[in-house]
Amino acid sequence: MATQANLDIAQRLDLTCRKGDSFQLLFNVKDADGALVDFTLFTDFKMDVRETDDDEGTPILQFLNADFVGTAEGTLTASKSYTEMAAVQSGTFVYDLQVTDGNAVRTTWFYGLFTIIDDVTLS
Repeated sequence: MATQANLDIAQRLDLTCRKGDSFQLLFNVKDADGALVDFTLFTDFKMDVRETDDDEGTPILQFLNADFVGTAEGTLTASKSYTEMAAVQSGTFVYDLQVTDGNAVRTTWFYGLFTIIDDVTLS
């Protein structure tokens, strides 16, 4: 008889970007069987960047549906413009990426540190 079950499929992926630069992160995702994930079947994408895991205030940076483009071939792209990235503070934060499928099942797929490095050139 099983004594425990781990339903957490999230993978740690630490990210580093630069303040004031365009942000474009391309995820290539396969399911447990090695098949490409069809992102056109998902209804919601959300990624919050926060000070700490238990921070309930306004996110440092937030990615919503309009910031994502998903394909049937397993590619999910998260983007922010350089003007949006110029407005965020630099530092090391935490983030997670949650996706919701067509059956309203929400799952965290990625999490980790989100480091924003100061930029020298001012826009």
